[in-house]
Amino acid sequence: MEQTRNYFWLFALLVSSSCALLWLSSTLSISYDEAQSFFNAKDFGGIVSRLSVQLFGQNDFALRLPFLLLHLCNTLLMFYLAKGFLKRNTDALFCALLFCLLPGVNAVALLVTNGGIVIALTLILCLWVQKYNAIPYWLLLVMAFVDKSFALVFVALIFYGIANKNTRLIVLSLLLFALNMYVYGLEIGGRPSGYFLDSNGHLLLIFSPLLYLYFLYTLYRYFNAKAKSLMWYIASVSLGFIWLLSLRQRVQMETFAPLLIVGIPLMVSLYFSGLRVRLPQFRARYTIPFLMTFLVLLILSGTLFLSKPLFVLFPNANEHFASRHFIAKEIAQELKNRGFYRVKTEKKMQERLRFYGIARGGVQLSSIKKANAQSFSIEYYGKKIITYYLYE
Repeated sequence: MEQTRNYFWLFALLVSSSCALLWLSSTLSISYDEAQSFFNAKDFGGIVSRLSVQLFGQNDFALRLPFLLLHLCNTLLMFYLAKGFLKRNTDALFCALLFCLLPGVNAVALLVTNGGIVIALTLILCLWVQKYNAIPYWLLLVMAFVDKSFALVFVALIFYGIANKNTRLIVLSLLLFALNMYVYGLEIGGRPSGYFLDSNGHLLLIFSPLLYLYFLYTLYRYFNAKAKSLMWYIASVSLGFIWLLSLRQRVQMETFAPLLIVGIPLMVSLYFSGLRVRLPQFRARYTIPFLMTFLVLLILSGTLFLSKPLFVLFPNANEHFASRHFIAKEIAQELKNRGFYRVKTEKKMQERLRFYGIARGGVQLSSIKKANAQSFSIEYYGKKIITYYLYE
């Protein structure tokens, strides 16, 4: 009976998350980076988005559908990974809920990126090791060719192999690390600049501030454990790499941060184990911080889903934290309504408009006012967000 109830709530969670993400996707426009990935499909994100568009038409729903479906699969994988790691099924359900609420996970669930497949393969690896107590070497070979972020997984496997005295794993992980570096490489160059605070700022937004601090505390606590799971090695190595590289240069957070998500079951396990060993009257010091952390997470996640309505609070559209993911779709529709299917504008907007059927050429499109120019405005919820001008 309890198991049936848990699966019912898991189904409800998947439906709720899908509906919320579908609504959010209907408000978004393709960004410049997504357009680059789509039109120059060389990685997983670009390839699957193009295949989806070929099947369902060139629109935002088709563009983002594969990543939404992958997000649902990842939620199930997180649930089953947590189910085998935690003591209670309700804890695994909470793990899945936490996964669906993380702002970084919701961003990966819709944007044209490799983050979804990185999370999926990493969760499958941890789940396989947990269930069969064996390393799926066939999966590691696949990972070597999928994304450069898996180089950190191979480094984590080297440390995991050392801890478990598995010479075969150490050698093969070294070879696969070298193979991944040969295929993708790692850009380390230019004049050294410190981005440590900037990188941690991104991580605060990916997890939510209080949850990120608890994530750091969790990795520290498990450092002293006698037997450490593969999840800890992957999360620790990934965070360590982000910190070290950020001392020299800007880190591609969308590439390496998805690997940190496997640390969610560790956080949930540490929290509930600390809570349940105490009598009910002594649990306040655990429940109050938990409620504060969960409230902040809900606020930050809600801010992401309400990013379009929040435009009304900004006097300038460019000041909005997600402005690069909006406006282009509405501009393209307004141009078509006016009979313009070819315009010349700045590079990034030109590439975005290309996805919506606006080619390069014809009249000029600019946000700078000039004499004898046609004008139109983009409005969200009755507020004028930005005005564009068309001129010869």
